[in-house]
Amino acid sequence: MNRLAPSFDQLILHFDPSPHDGAWNMAADQAWLEQSELPVLRIYRWDQPTVTIGYAQNLSKLAEALPGWPVVRRWTGGGVVLHENDFTYSVIVPGCQPWSQTNPLDSYRLIHESLARALADGSRLAGPEDLIEAPFCFVAPALHDVVRGKVKIAGAGQRRGKLGLLHQGSVQQVVLKDDFWPRWAAQLAGNVLVKPEMTPAMIQRADELTAKRYRLSSWLNEREDQLG
Repeated sequence: MNRLAPSFDQLILHFDPSPHDGAWNMAADQAWLEQSELPVLRIYRWDQPTVTIGYAQNLSKLAEALPGWPVVRRWTGGGVVLHENDFTYSVIVPGCQPWSQTNPLDSYRLIHESLARALADGSRLAGPEDLIEAPFCFVAPALHDVVRGKVKIAGAGQRRGKLGLLHQGSVQQVVLKDDFWPRWAAQLAGNVLVKPEMTPAMIQRADELTAKRYRLSSWLNEREDQLG
């Protein structure tokens, strides 16, 4: 495969060293979006099997179909994702970076195109012929998701606003070794900066967001939080 031109000049690659619950993982992504000046590829894990639902989804309509796992509402769109044996990441582009204003469909395509190329296993982007509508993300390929044959192996939800672009993704039904992430990061950016730790200010903000948004039943059920 020919190498794509990198989307970013510089990119922070952050492997979160510890598994976390769903609320803290969602809060950490938002803290990076608020406080980083550079794009970030964050790789993270879950401390137990967890369900995430899209920002606009109705939990009461989904509840009977969900496993008995903890559920957290994402800040991003998309459908239900079951996090058990998947690999999860976020591409975070702060608002000070012009790339954060990339057209939504183009940003989704560019991120997933580079992901498919880094997989180097015959994966491709889903086209109109692959699309299925369903509330569960991984049985419903959307345009520019990553598929292998007819099987969806990577999808994501996005949110964009004055803070920038948050792209939260999951890779499933494949086995990824640790060297996959630096290899993909090198496709995304010309210069990759590995940062193993969040700053104390980011951790403090993630703790606040966990308590005042992502762990609240009002956020899970009505998208209401305690943030000022």
